[in-house]
Amino acid sequence: MGGGGGNKNQSAFGASAATGVAVIMEMLSGGLFMENVKMEKQRTSRPYADIMGQTLRQGMRGWTAGFWPWGFVLGMTKGSVLGGSRAFLLRSCKEDFGMSKSTADLVSGFGAGAVQGVFMSPILLARTRVNQSLAERAAKEGVIKSGLLNEMKMSTLVLNQAIKEEGVGVIFKGMPAMVFKRALDWGTRFIFIGIFKRQLEANKGGEKLTDMEDLAASFFGGAASVAITMPIDRMMPILQQSGASSEGFVTILKKKIATEGITTLQRGFLMRTVHTGYHTMFATFVAAKIYSLFE
Repeated sequence: MGGGGGNKNQSAFGASAATGVAVIMEMLSGGLFMENVKMEKQRTSRPYADIMGQTLRQGMRGWTAGFWPWGFVLGMTKGSVLGGSRAFLLRSCKEDFGMSKSTADLVSGFGAGAVQGVFMSPILLARTRVNQSLAERAAKEGVIKSGLLNEMKMSTLVLNQAIKEEGVGVIFKGMPAMVFKRALDWGTRFIFIGIFKRQLEANKGGEKLTDMEDLAASFFGGAASVAITMPIDRMMPILQQSGASSEGFVTILKKKIATEGITTLQRGFLMRTVHTGYHTMFATFVAAKIYSLFE
C-alpha cells in the first residue's frame, strides 16, 4: 500500500480495510463529484461550467450522485482490493522472489492494478449507466426530488434493464480493457511517485521526507500518470455506453473519432488529472496513515 512501499510485514487484510476506508473518504470529500464531472464531460463534451452547475443545483444529491449503491460498492471494492493485493504482492515479491524494493514496488503496483480491474469492471459499468440515467433525468426534470431509497431502487433498475436488454454478458463488457487500464494506471502512478520522492530526497541531501512532502509526491505522481493513461480512460465509457451494439471495440472507437475527432481521446483531461492526483493521495498516503493508527 502507501506511496511507494510500506512495511513488508503489513497485513493484507489491514491494508485492504485501510485503503477501502481511505477511498470512501476521498469520494465523499469531493472525489466522487470530480469523477462524475469528468465522466459527464467525456460522455457529452459540454463545458465544465454547465456540467458542474447542473450537478451542484441538485445539492448534496449532486455532490454525491451515484454514491448509493454502486459508488459505495465501487469505492470499497477498488480501495480494499488495491490495498490488499498490493500488500500481498509486495510481500511475495520481496520475500518469495527476492526482488529489490524498487522492482517489488513496480511489479506489485502493476499486479494490484490488474486485480483491481477484474473486480471494478462490472461495478463501473453499473455506475456509468446510472450516472448517464441521472444526467438525462436532470436535463428533463431540473432538480431531481425523489428520496434516497427511491434513487437506490432506480439505480438497481438501470442495471437490471441493461442485463435484460443486452444479456448477462453486459457486466463483463470492457473487462479486458479495464484490467489493462488499471494495471497501467497503478503501475505508472507508483513509478511517478517513486520519481518524485527520489527527487525530493535528493534535494534534501537524503533526509527523510516530511508528511507534506510524502503527500505531495503521492498527489503529483498520480496526476503525472494521466499523461500516459488518459486515452485508455477515455475508451472505457465509450465501450460501456455502447449499449447492445455487436460491433467490436476498434469499430466503435473509429466511429467515435470520425464523429468527434482524435481529440476525443483527451476529453476530460483536466478533471481527470486533478481527480487522479487527489485519489492517489488518499489511496496511498492517507491509507498508510489510517493503517498506522491500528497497527
